[in-house]
Amino acid sequence: MPRSFRVKLCLAVLGLVALATQALGQSRPARTLGVGGHSAAIPQATVRPASGHQITTPEYQETPAAHAGDPIELQADQGWSWEEGGEGALYLHGRCRISQGRLNLSANEMVVIREAGADPADETRYFVYMEGDVVIERPTSRDPYGFASITLVSRPDPSFPKTSLVQSSMADRPIVKRAFQNRKRQRTGVELTQFVVPASPPGTAPQPGSGAIPLQIAPGPIGPRHVTINPRTIGQDPVIRGGIVPNTAPPEYVITVTRGVNLVVDNVPINAAGQAIYTRIDLTADRAVIWTDANRLDGLGGGFDVDETTPFQVYLEGNIVIRQGTNEITATNAFYDIRERRGLMMNAEVKTFVPEYDATLRLRADTLRQQSENKFHAKNAFVTTSEFGQPGYRLEAGEIFVDNEPNPFTGKRQSPYVSAVNPRVYIENVPVLALPSISGPADESLIPIRRAKVGSDSINGVSVETLWNVETLLGLNFEDDIDWTLELDGYTKRGPAIGTRFEYDRVVPIFGVPSRVFGNARARYINDSGLDNLGLDRRDLAFPDANRGKVDWGQRIEFPFGTTLTTELAYVLNNDRNFYEQWYENDFDTGKDKETQATLSHTYDNLTASIMVRDRLNNIFDQTSWLPKADLTLLGQPLLGDYLNWSSHTSVGYGHIKPAQPPTNPQDVFTPLPYFPDVEGLVAMTRHEVSLPLNVGPAKVVPYALGEAAFWEQGQNGDAIDRFYGSLGVRASVEFWKAYPNLYNPILGLNGLAHKMVFDVDYSYSESSRGIGQIAQYNEFDDDAQERFRERLFTNSFNGMPPAFVDPRSYAIRSGAQRSVTAMSPELVDDLHVATFGWRHRLQTKEGSPAGPRTKDWMTLDLEMSVFPNANRDNFGETFGLITGRYAWYVGERTSFLASGVWDPFVGGQRLWNAGILSQRSTRGSVYVGFRQIEVGEVQTQLLVGSMSYRMSDKWVSTLGTSFDVAEGIDRGQTATLTRIGEYMLFHLGIGYDRSRNNFGVGISIEPKFGSYAGGSTQLSSLLGIQGY
Repeated sequence: MPRSFRVKLCLAVLGLVALATQALGQSRPARTLGVGGHSAAIPQATVRPASGHQITTPEYQETPAAHAGDPIELQADQGWSWEEGGEGALYLHGRCRISQGRLNLSANEMVVIREAGADPADETRYFVYMEGDVVIERPTSRDPYGFASITLVSRPDPSFPKTSLVQSSMADRPIVKRAFQNRKRQRTGVELTQFVVPASPPGTAPQPGSGAIPLQIAPGPIGPRHVTINPRTIGQDPVIRGGIVPNTAPPEYVITVTRGVNLVVDNVPINAAGQAIYTRIDLTADRAVIWTDANRLDGLGGGFDVDETTPFQVYLEGNIVIRQGTNEITATNAFYDIRERRGLMMNAEVKTFVPEYDATLRLRADTLRQQSENKFHAKNAFVTTSEFGQPGYRLEAGEIFVDNEPNPFTGKRQSPYVSAVNPRVYIENVPVLALPSISGPADESLIPIRRAKVGSDSINGVSVETLWNVETLLGLNFEDDIDWTLELDGYTKRGPAIGTRFEYDRVVPIFGVPSRVFGNARARYINDSGLDNLGLDRRDLAFPDANRGKVDWGQRIEFPFGTTLTTELAYVLNNDRNFYEQWYENDFDTGKDKETQATLSHTYDNLTASIMVRDRLNNIFDQTSWLPKADLTLLGQPLLGDYLNWSSHTSVGYGHIKPAQPPTNPQDVFTPLPYFPDVEGLVAMTRHEVSLPLNVGPAKVVPYALGEAAFWEQGQNGDAIDRFYGSLGVRASVEFWKAYPNLYNPILGLNGLAHKMVFDVDYSYSESSRGIGQIAQYNEFDDDAQERFRERLFTNSFNGMPPAFVDPRSYAIRSGAQRSVTAMSPELVDDLHVATFGWRHRLQTKEGSPAGPRTKDWMTLDLEMSVFPNANRDNFGETFGLITGRYAWYVGERTSFLASGVWDPFVGGQRLWNAGILSQRSTRGSVYVGFRQIEVGEVQTQLLVGSMSYRMSDKWVSTLGTSFDVAEGIDRGQTATLTRIGEYMLFHLGIGYDRSRNNFGVGISIEPKFGSYAGGSTQLSSLLGIQGY
């Protein structure tokens, strides 16, 4: 379950628990919980549309657009100021605008009221009422209204231009009367948005600028909570009796209500995990008894107010229903003591809607008790998202305790901490998991196991893999930005395995400076008694030792002002060269190389400086140790009054190339890569480029000159070597376009058409004082996975005599991949004379509403070709080479035809191309069918590939993937999955076949499901192969 969902789920449950027990509870100013130096906005909103009805919008939380330390600035064509009932008031007319921080309010007319009773030195509340073209702008939204109101909080006094403010009362104007009436209702209801933040430190509050006068108005108190008594049903008035109970001090007034009662409590601040939420609560019951102070009760007509110090107790009985928004609580009996903040509910059930999963969460308990403001106790309780009376699954516990006390180590109020006694998980009324007790933060699942998977294949045998939450398992209480998991696995053909993963992302002070620190660490150990199976020519590979494992750690610290520190650690037990590829194949193929290094980097404007230290802890990879290496990069520095641009990269370090050691198993084919000799010494390089951007008519022309000087203390043969490299060239491009605005074809999805073409060319002549064969490759250019493949390719595909055109360094030189100033592998340059031509097309049309159409690509085609005047030296005898093309036709919003290809005309050159059709339906699934050809020398492969994900019904989803080798006429493999979408879980049945490994596998897994399955469900999207969901 995603952490953000767990947090919101917990807050909703705790908010309702607090709601049930303190619906008539605390009446005091809202408090906020600071987050990362900011304060969260009170999450409620009320919008009053033109009909005059009040609509309460869903609760939300956001980073505040305004802070109390931000000044309020007022602008209008005209303004009047006066005092009304001891409070200051302003009436603004014409192009009115109020700004505070990143919050902007605009309207035709505004009334601003400064509430009386506050200390002028402290924060002050301003009630703003707006009519006519009202717009409320925050950093992430812009909302229009017919009229609206909002309460702002500020320490500095508002500022208004002196010349526009008139000292005259406008109390008789209708809008001013509506403003005061609206504010009176707001005091007993909810407000649009209140920005309440901690006071700014002394001396940090901004002051009004020159030319403005402060608005001086007397302060006032916040309105109390208001209680009204209404009939439960229309046409049946309740029987209300009240009287003073004698012999009590102070005198106690008792109110009894029978024949159905509806209590409405306005302006209630509910405290949910430190967030104060103002809301209206509706309570209904068959009977009610209320006790309060007779001296503070003015009468029952029109309701009465209850403040923080008023003794107030209420008892409800019979068919109790408590509602707040879409949330609901039912109970048979309820009692609450407001002043003591203690309460009890019998046979209670809490229902809260969770929008992320379109589901209702139910919490049911025999007794639900509030012991203090921050402590709750539920007895004989269960939690479920099932809406059936007899839920298909539930988490049940004899007792559940919720405590929201501050963290004893940090002193900060933390997420509510939940402890459960005798917890049990039931599925179809059958217990599947039982523990004596469990505890942990409420924003984590109380069930310690996160995932369980059972499978079987010919490599690992029967496998059981589980993932556990260490925080919950050990009853710890981490900060929200820390996650620690434990892996406990077992394989019948391999052995037991244990692993752990620790992730963190937090802001901490380092040398007194707040800095972001994030990273993860992972360790795994397996006692492996099997054999590795890595493919057709590497089946049944033995490994050095049965004790296998690894430790990875990566961390990044982001200091202010562009400084970062990146550290990594990677270690494999017993120099086990195939451990990553066997157990972490996807990460090995697509992830970052495993390194042990530390890099300190600082960027200022267009200048970047860095220093790196790196060493290799295992001899299974080709890597260079740097002790250390420093780099200085400058990009786009203008010279001679912006006529020239200068870019440079200078690097110096002490490097030691450590080639990979050959495997001990002769079955594991290995050929050392010749450009990784065991050499070391000083490595220095400086490369500079000067360019002259010009506009020649419609064309952009950029002549450039690039030069490099480099030195290696030990080159390819161990001797000291230097190199001087220079390149002269010109880059140019010109664009043409033609529009066909009247071209319309709904079948092809055309609503007008624009054809844009760009012709570009990059011509260069380069010479080097040394050939690439004399220079060792200190800076790697391939991933570890690609290097491992090349170590086998030369032998198993070319019988140990690979042709020159498969040398990756030759390809990098021909394509100019490392000719730029910022090249990561500057060794890869040599003599070269080449001109690369490009012809790029964009066919664009419009879609969307006529009022605001959007431009989109309908077809794209990119063609490139390189011309080599010295073909024998540079391109294996062919003048033309590196001919590439990329084509895409976006047939509709969901269907695309894609194709690409690369061709080298010389004998044995690459001939690669693929074409396919991709169709995606967000609620039904996706399908892809494509053909791919790979031909290099004698290596030839033609693959027909396809994948499909389809939602057959509301209950069933299927996925299928297949690959067939047309050239050899053999099947390469398939995968298929059938998923049953149940009330509370996803049941997956999967099968797969991999011809290369001769492996057939079957897997069964059960995944918890939260809520219904709409098209945007993240769980469903993963099944349907939909990107971006």
